Amino acid sequence: MERFKGKYYFKTTLTIQIIGLLLAIVVFIGVDKILISNILFMAGLAAICLTIIDVLLGAHLLAGWFKHKKKGETDDEYQQAKINIREVGRVKNQPIRASKFGKSTLIIGITYIILSIIITF
Repeated sequence: MERFKGKYYFKTTLTIQIIGLLLAIVVFIGVDKILISNILFMAGLAAICLTIIDVLLGAHLLAGWFKHKKKGETDDEYQQAKINIREVGRVKNQPIRASKFGKSTLIIGITYIILSIIITF
């Protein structure tokens, strides 16, 4: 259990999954099945989009932008302000990692999408 708590927000994720499960159970009471399924599916897609945003924010996409020589700048000043190519390469070649937030939203998104599919059967 401790292993899972270190990788994602266990209590928050579990609580949100239980809320989705309660919405799925409400369908059997008589509420519109398609409406609840659509709500769960869209919430799942939104959670997966948050995961994608989290992964892209940690991907160092803007590292190493090329800097042109400014007007009036000497060669020495330009060489000092120049970007170290090896440092940029080291940063960009790092593996892609997701934070605890990204992993939690991915779990919630997948759960909600699977629940919405199960409801419509």
